Amino acid sequence: MLDRYVDFTFSPTSFQFAKGGIWENAWSFSVDRLPSGHELVTYLARGNEVAFEAFFGRAFFGARITGSPLDVETFSLKCLEAARAQASFFPAFQREFGFPVLGQLPTFAEIGCINAWRSVGALCIPHLPLASADFDQLLSSLRGSPVGHNTCHDKAIEFAFEHPLAHWFGVPVSIPGGSNLVSEDLLRQALRL
Repeated sequence: MLDRYVDFTFSPTSFQFAKGGIWENAWSFSVDRLPSGHELVTYLARGNEVAFEAFFGRAFFGARITGSPLDVETFSLKCLEAARAQASFFPAFQREFGFPVLGQLPTFAEIGCINAWRSVGALCIPHLPLASADFDQLLSSLRGSPVGHNTCHDKAIEFAFEHPLAHWFGVPVSIPGGSNLVSEDLLRQALRL
């Protein structure tokens, strides 16, 4: 996927961490104001789970870990080091974690509201080939869902992978500055990835 989506070839523009999957309260920072290691450890508060996302304009890449507080801290500090690598973000991330793996097929996909995945809900696509083959059915399901009705948030489709850690690529599927409804054309393009 990474090799087929041009937005991921640029340097990240911003980053965020979220605890407990609550993206509505994510700790976000720009590329020119990365936190110190101490600030990050303080934010983690010896928690057992955290997720990290790097934004490339409107597209994003994320990863999550659940484990001991030391595992979570180590993961998060390595994510911060990859963020400092700027244009070399993905090579640095791959070196540290062994993923993302070029050519790896997603386990599933979801369409949701950026930074409101939990509060609005998401539409799960368990079988991507079937969704692509029956696009009209997918569109009908989406239009009948809470995420399909939401006009307050930008939308994305996340292509999710489970190994070696949970990670995902988010591709925008709504037009900025518009109604925030899912664009049929952008969704078709994303499913071709």
